[in-house]
Amino acid sequence: MRDFSDAPTPLAIARPRGARLIEARSPKLGRLVQHYDQASFQQWLRLEADPSVSTFCERPARIGPAPTSRLISYWVSRQSAQEFVLLIAGEMPADLPHEHDGKPLRVVTSPELSAASIWIDNWQRMLPVINCSASSVEPALKKSIVAFSNLPIPLLAIEREFAKAQPMLVRAAVFDLLRTGALLAPSLHTQRLSLQTILEPAQ
Repeated sequence: MRDFSDAPTPLAIARPRGARLIEARSPKLGRLVQHYDQASFQQWLRLEADPSVSTFCERPARIGPAPTSRLISYWVSRQSAQEFVLLIAGEMPADLPHEHDGKPLRVVTSPELSAASIWIDNWQRMLPVINCSASSVEPALKKSIVAFSNLPIPLLAIEREFAKAQPMLVRAAVFDLLRTGALLAPSLHTQRLSLQTILEPAQ
């Protein structure tokens, strides 16, 4: 059994026959993550966009000792709590355990991912901007944006206010503030990202 007292490393597996490799850079992990199916990629986007998730690991372990047993999709750490996430595309296995290594095993189904499709699509657009430009954003710009957004305000107003900065840097700063929870945009769960998206101060 693997030791999960510290963040695990992904299990090395061969790409499943016919699977497409989806590779992306994780801002939270500071490294590339590899996915072999769309569901795993979509769940990764949700983890990146969740400020309560401090770190995670894809393919951390298998449910059983056999080398062919089902792969656990993610290990997730939220502050002092940890859990495992298992993606299920079809019917729920009858013998699925409720925990692994003493930690809860949470199941994410296809309907759950479908219900979060707009949120997922929005972050699929936002994370590349963060990856490309967030490292170039000065902390002072982020602080100024947070101070300016002390009331609900559209993205367009923020970009106009800070027009002297490069537009891509302003947008990257806003998206990274959303990613870390310093700003909120509840409408991104139900509406497509646009210049009219309302940003709110974190409570």
